[in-house]
Amino acid sequence: MENDDNQPLLRRRRNGYLKWTESKMDYVYCGGADQIGASEDILSVYDTGPSRSSEHYSPSFNGFNIGSSDADYVASPIPILADGGENFGVSTVAFDDYEELLWMGNQGGHVTSYYTSSLQKYTSFQVHASDIVRQIITVDSGVLVLTQTSLRHQIRRGLPKFTHKSNNMVEMVCMLQLSPHRLVMAGLQEELIDFDMGSLKETWLEHVGSAGCTVLRKNSRYLFAGDQFGTVTLRDLNTLNVEHTIKTHTNSLSDFDVQGNYLISCGFSGRQNNLAIDRFLMVYDLRMLRLISPIQVLIDPQMLKFLPSLTSRLAVVSSYGQFQLVDTVELSEPRVSMYQINTNGSQCLSFDISSSSQAMAFGDQSGHINTIASIQTPQPQFNAFSRNTEFADVVPQLPMVPFTDTNFPLSSVMLPHLTTGTRWFSDWPEELLRYGYHRPKAIDADVLNSMKMQGPIGYSPNPRTARRNQIPYCLIEQGQGGSSNPNVNGNAATTKADSGVKIIPRRYRKVELKYTKLGTQDFDFEQHNQTIFAGLEATLPNSYCNAMLQILYFTEPLRLKLLGHTCLKEFCLSCELGFLFHMLDKSTASTPCQASNFLRSFRTVPEASALGLILTDRSSNVNLITLIQNWNRFILHQMHYEILDSGKNSTLNGSQNTSFAGDSMCTTENTTTSDLYDSISDESSKEEERERCKINAETEISKIFGTKQICINRCIKCHAEKSKENILLACNLSYPTHIKDSEQHFDFGNILKRSLSSEKNIQAFCENCKKFSPTNQSVKVTSLPQTLAINCGLNNEKDIGFLKRQLNRCNDRPTAETVSLSTSKPCRYGVNCSRSDCHFMHPDRKSPSHINQPGNINSSPSARQKSWFPLTFNMGINEEGELIVQSPSQSAKSEQEEEDEEQQQQQEEMLSKGSVQRMYGLHAVLCQIDDGTQKNLVSLINVRQKYHAMKVTTSDISEEAQNQWYIFNDFSISPVSPQESVWFTLDWKVPCVLFYQSLEDDDESSPTVNELAAAMKNSDLTTVPTNPFLQDMLSPMTNNLSTDATLKPLQGNEMPQAGDLIAMDAEFVTLNPEENEIRPDGKTATIKPCHMSVARISCIRGQGPDEGVPFIDDYISTQEKVVDYLTQFSGIKPGDLDANFSNKRLTALKYSYQKLKFLVDVGVIFVGHGLKNDFRVINIYVPSEQIIDTVHLFHLPHHRMVSLRFLAWHFLGTKIQSETHDSIEDARTTLQLYKHYLQLQAEKKFTIALKNLYDRGKQLQWKVPED
Repeated sequence: MENDDNQPLLRRRRNGYLKWTESKMDYVYCGGADQIGASEDILSVYDTGPSRSSEHYSPSFNGFNIGSSDADYVASPIPILADGGENFGVSTVAFDDYEELLWMGNQGGHVTSYYTSSLQKYTSFQVHASDIVRQIITVDSGVLVLTQTSLRHQIRRGLPKFTHKSNNMVEMVCMLQLSPHRLVMAGLQEELIDFDMGSLKETWLEHVGSAGCTVLRKNSRYLFAGDQFGTVTLRDLNTLNVEHTIKTHTNSLSDFDVQGNYLISCGFSGRQNNLAIDRFLMVYDLRMLRLISPIQVLIDPQMLKFLPSLTSRLAVVSSYGQFQLVDTVELSEPRVSMYQINTNGSQCLSFDISSSSQAMAFGDQSGHINTIASIQTPQPQFNAFSRNTEFADVVPQLPMVPFTDTNFPLSSVMLPHLTTGTRWFSDWPEELLRYGYHRPKAIDADVLNSMKMQGPIGYSPNPRTARRNQIPYCLIEQGQGGSSNPNVNGNAATTKADSGVKIIPRRYRKVELKYTKLGTQDFDFEQHNQTIFAGLEATLPNSYCNAMLQILYFTEPLRLKLLGHTCLKEFCLSCELGFLFHMLDKSTASTPCQASNFLRSFRTVPEASALGLILTDRSSNVNLITLIQNWNRFILHQMHYEILDSGKNSTLNGSQNTSFAGDSMCTTENTTTSDLYDSISDESSKEEERERCKINAETEISKIFGTKQICINRCIKCHAEKSKENILLACNLSYPTHIKDSEQHFDFGNILKRSLSSEKNIQAFCENCKKFSPTNQSVKVTSLPQTLAINCGLNNEKDIGFLKRQLNRCNDRPTAETVSLSTSKPCRYGVNCSRSDCHFMHPDRKSPSHINQPGNINSSPSARQKSWFPLTFNMGINEEGELIVQSPSQSAKSEQEEEDEEQQQQQEEMLSKGSVQRMYGLHAVLCQIDDGTQKNLVSLINVRQKYHAMKVTTSDISEEAQNQWYIFNDFSISPVSPQESVWFTLDWKVPCVLFYQSLEDDDESSPTVNELAAAMKNSDLTTVPTNPFLQDMLSPMTNNLSTDATLKPLQGNEMPQAGDLIAMDAEFVTLNPEENEIRPDGKTATIKPCHMSVARISCIRGQGPDEGVPFIDDYISTQEKVVDYLTQFSGIKPGDLDANFSNKRLTALKYSYQKLKFLVDVGVIFVGHGLKNDFRVINIYVPSEQIIDTVHLFHLPHHRMVSLRFLAWHFLGTKIQSETHDSIEDARTTLQLYKHYLQLQAEKKFTIALKNLYDRGKQLQWKVPED
């Protein structure tokens, strides 16, 4: 029968040859000739090429020019019998698109994979008990296997992920993946199934008719579905609706494929009432949807597929295993290649081509798999870039160990299985292998007596004998019990945990800011701040100075001076502090501020970098005490220099007189020899003299913080004297260094006095003796400051040890009276209670029940506890010029103090006769907090009445408003008692900087409540902000390098007024990337947000004849390294912000900031898209009533925000942000959207328009169509 069927086939081939006369043809057969037909019917001609094997045949006929071109592919020598091939044929084969694997499925529901071209078996598993495997598709996570009634997903190692079955799956034949999570399945049934692999549900059933669907293909536009009767329907990829229909063959369709604009099919036609295979491949042009010239082939086509790497090459396979490569474009001179696959006399059921086109695989009815490989690649690769295939771990081989090796552990050799008995003789006894646990501590008898049982659970009140949530572990015998040692719980209560974490009050702990996908918008700041004052965020680099910034803000004379300070210096810290103080005035607890602009300028000051004040991510083991004290000294001197320079630049004529007066004021030389000044003649001495005069010049800062001193150097040999005046802005406490001195009692007044005025002998150069001589140096105070800034030192163990001894002496002194507690009930907070007036019993406070317990300096402050640091003290200068510092007298004195009582009375008499006397009160304290895991800085500030009045309305001001102490811990602010400001444990709370203010100056400058109300009422009326736009009018830029040619500066007749509309937009760049971490649950959490910096600010007019014309388009120059320019979203390119390369209109951030601040102070209304985030990055406060944000105008509650690009396309019909963003274009668009919003509101159509917006957005997935 086999030969009879092949006879007409050969004759048809010969008839086909005669049609192509005088053409060059090359036929290549790989395999035995007996697979085609009888040997006498085939003319075998060997190729003349010397390198070809005997399997390469080229038939030759008269009238044909036979060439000697090489074959493209070579067949594998021996077919491989697949798993189950003895009983079932290979129904489908598929190359893996991700790894070097070949997958096959047979007619018995079994799937096997083979590794590389050597076909090494990789995995093998059963997917169904009896159904035929119809098709296999490879995805990233595994393989999808379709049987007649089920869909199976398994990973490549063979583990199943899911199996889907439903009543709609009756006779499945084919499937196709449309997207990573979308799959369509069809077969000899009336329904086509749309399946969602994410939810594992059938999302849609499309009716295809009784003919069903046997072949599925797709391109970029259509889904092609072919049925068994020769019809191919073109369906929409999204809706699956029928768009077009193509009739391919008259009777039946075998297979088809789509490539580019062509659809090629093979099938059956009716001939003489019989079903015959078409020798012609039908070709359809998808652009015109019509049939074009068919392609004739030399075999009976059963299956076909385009080569992935060659768009014009087609592989055609017959059911007999004959294989032909057809060129679809060069039909005038076709190059035909033919092969014969060894199917063992059975029918070829399936074939597939690898994505690299280097290999092909065929499956037949006999259960074998044949592969052919490209001639050029003896070791073909299935994919161009395959990932590594995961294999099982190789079992390590035991090492070869010599018998004489005495160091080898014999226990590492596995013992063989027992053949007799149940244990080895070398096994340890069972009693030694039992787990042994420490016996738990016996429950207290008081707990057992008061316990109430609820089922198996017992409840009892806490006896408060230990800290909360802590159980001390004691190595004691069970029989003794835990109550035999009464000091166990007490000792455990006063020690810290083994991990080093110290228990401190919550208000002192560093609060971590939690970030979400919305940043800090949904963070509840009011939970940590119940006051009326605004905090500072600590997310930016060098935010350790937040506590000091709050102290400077609440120093009233300094705040008033900096609010009115302006200068032309680009990076002026005084100006930036004034801007920050203005933000703190206007902000509330729910909207904390950022000192981003101040820190930006701070990083550019070379002196700050030289002092080591600028921290980076690589900074480690930073001593915060030394750091903040150096920062305090630096900022006071920096403000002093900046205000001095701005005063000189503002008055050119008066600068010479000022410098001359400064020279005469800052240096006073008193000598006994007329030749003393003769030696000071070199240039270096003059330069030092000018620098010292600059330091000691009179400014507003020196008036507030400056302590004037005179330093007298007297040579002991020749008694020549030389004096100079200095201004001390920050005082460093000097503690005793000698052991005898440190053992004595020193109060705060003694230490402060020896720190401000001292006398010592040093070696100095004497101009009279012309050599280094022993010199007596004495420093005396000549003038007292308004505010005394004190650096406490305490950056070494010696100073901390000295202060601990002084604090212990203060706590050991008896108090004047014993305050009785109103109850004997223990406080629930124990030693962590911070209330000084708490009426409950505390184990660390003196009471009738704890009268013998020693004082604990780690406890919370109480009104009965005396502190070494005073809240107030007197300081003055007597007639002899000696400094007198006196702390207020206590009600009870120790014996040592009684001995010095006469000396104190003498100091009081001298102070009463003195020429200068002031009383100082503690204004602020900056402390370092160490909880054992991290260190942070907090400040405790005595906020004056005026600051409370600024934050409330006039009607809320009452006479009861008094000064109040607060603790400022970044954005966490809470009120505290005054005694807590001078309570220090030196364990976790260490003082760093103290600020004392003169109470006389404070009383003179403090207004009454009525004066405060009147001042607040008139402040907005009398304050006229400085207009920075006048500079553009007086000196316009001749070379306008702006990217927008329509930029037109404001003229004198169009200065903004209150209520004017101004459209604004800004672009940003990234300075530091976002830092994330992966939580244990697998979710990503943001540790630190990305640090953004403004790069471009654009403002356009919102009304008038020049409406829509920009008047600000500033590119902000930056000296910092930009990590990401965000060009796609900002339009900023590398080099645009560099003054050396940019062709933009570059300006400093300070000048653009002053323009925006002027517009805010005037009261204009800003229109924009997402302005809240823009103003946050620019670091400027804008009241909410001055912001109109199109994000919120066109927002439906509880729905997503709409992008500006989609709003502009939907409402205005314009496309913006096509390639990059342009701030001027975005600002114009927001203005037009606001005008359109007003029009819709006037026509009462806004609600309908908003609903249509969201409906259309959901349909288009919020993407603007490209066409």
